[in-house]
Amino acid sequence: MSIPPPNFVEREFKEPLLCGPGPCNLGPSVREALTKPVFSPLCEQFFSALDDIRAGIKYVFQTKSNLVLAISGSGHSGMETVITNLVGPKETLLIATRGIWDERAYDIAKRLGIKTIVYRVPYNTTFTLEELERQVELYRPTAMFITHGDSSTGTVQNLEGLGDICHKYGTLLLVDTVVSLGGVPFFMDAWGVDAVYTSTQKALSGPAGISPVAFSARAEQKIKNRKHETSFYFDINLLAQQWNCYGNTRSYHHTMSPPLVWALRECLRQLSIETLEKSWERHAKTSRYFYERLQRLPIEFLVPNPEHRLTTVATLVLPNGYNYNDVVKYLREKHNIIIFPGLGPTAGKSLRIGIMGVNSTVAVADALADALADALQTLVKSSL
Repeated sequence: MSIPPPNFVEREFKEPLLCGPGPCNLGPSVREALTKPVFSPLCEQFFSALDDIRAGIKYVFQTKSNLVLAISGSGHSGMETVITNLVGPKETLLIATRGIWDERAYDIAKRLGIKTIVYRVPYNTTFTLEELERQVELYRPTAMFITHGDSSTGTVQNLEGLGDICHKYGTLLLVDTVVSLGGVPFFMDAWGVDAVYTSTQKALSGPAGISPVAFSARAEQKIKNRKHETSFYFDINLLAQQWNCYGNTRSYHHTMSPPLVWALRECLRQLSIETLEKSWERHAKTSRYFYERLQRLPIEFLVPNPEHRLTTVATLVLPNGYNYNDVVKYLREKHNIIIFPGLGPTAGKSLRIGIMGVNSTVAVADALADALADALQTLVKSSL
């Protein structure tokens, strides 16, 4: 044989404290769920797990919709699913852009032949409902895409009332909640959201690779009456049959990953046990405490308005003279804590620090603040 077998060397790996904008460390019971037996995609245990997941998705999104399920893929798979099923080629998608995930939505829409209109605000702020209504009224798009919590900028968008504005002009509202769901309040039905997706590796404390989605009755009608074809893999009409969304189908569409199915089920079970209200309260309390610790350091917030700051991910500005990548490297090598530098519009302008999911505790906040203090002191000394 011309290609010899490779020699795989065992690599030592000490699990770090994951305090970037995602992923988060796994919850203990989620880690255990990943070791459960593999099952067939056509057995009763599999169907029962899907039923449990659908009930959990309805709870975390706060929706009575029947068209709820999970996509086999990362958060981007959820993004592509909601866009391709609801907006066809030559139809118009208005994208409210303030961070990298809105730019990703733009990229996906362009590849699908969708007419895209981008409306931007500065990356360290959010949109007012008045300015969004002006854009919707002007363009009358098929749908508007907006990110609830943006991990590239550390901002959270007020969505209350936006659904009513969109529906007034015949527009569907599509929302990304990947880094916000479970950490801050979200109400799909009450806010008039027509399509929403999330992923497990943020405040749900699970592994990446499976992404819950939900569609309103209005969106469901659009899918049933659409004139365009979607990709086979992301076709909600087919996926709804596999997930038995209407109680009369148990069709095979594709083979899901059993470990990820078990993990998502456990993420949703743990959040249901804690309750959304207590999870939101815990995240808010930990965030406030971390901010109080930061006041002792020469660090500023990238987002000036506290009302616009995302609870799960903070974007922080270092004093002049510090290199963001150096601080990230120091925390990884000295404290085994992973944080991230800025991304997209915040590259070279901020640190992105996530305290969410099982890591949303005072102990983790203290560990982070102490490590940052050490980095700021040591890196200055090393540069003298």
